[in-house]
Amino acid sequence: MTTTWFKKWWVIAILVVVVALYGALVVYRIFAIGAEEKTAEAVERIHGMALTMADVTGENLPPRPGAAEAVATIAGVDANENGIRDDVEHAIFDKYPDDIKIRAAMLQYAMALQMEFTEVVNSETLVAVIQEQSRGSLCISNMNKKNEIIDFVLNTETRQQHVEEVRNRYMTSYSLPTEKECDLEL
Repeated sequence: MTTTWFKKWWVIAILVVVVALYGALVVYRIFAIGAEEKTAEAVERIHGMALTMADVTGENLPPRPGAAEAVATIAGVDANENGIRDDVEHAIFDKYPDDIKIRAAMLQYAMALQMEFTEVVNSETLVAVIQEQSRGSLCISNMNKKNEIIDFVLNTETRQQHVEEVRNRYMTSYSLPTEKECDLEL
């Protein structure tokens, strides 16, 4: 009789463990599916961001941020919410006040570089951002101007370190985009 009672408890204990493990697996998958959906939405948002003519003409130009305000956070200030840091927008407009084509290409590349501070949460979002950076880089097609934008965007040690950390953490293999390079054909 003691053996039968012991066997019943042993079977019950095993069933409890199996049910608990199954429950934990179900909960884990629910969160994993949610994370996959959020990643897909983020990648779609990244690829959907595009420069507007109002950004290029200056109609959407925000107020110039103060020096301290511009470097207070890694992402900086984007008062007009167009995906381009305000101090970078002003630097581009100051340097190229009369060349709308150069401004368009440089603003597009700046927007893509800025995404590394605001959109990257995993490898998939990093790949999407790098693909947009490649489009922006090809749109500029001038190494000196590319370097100017990189210098504008990565203007602090903290921002440079952040980009390095993001790439070390999330870098994976990827393919370059095959669609048009420039958001606006001017």
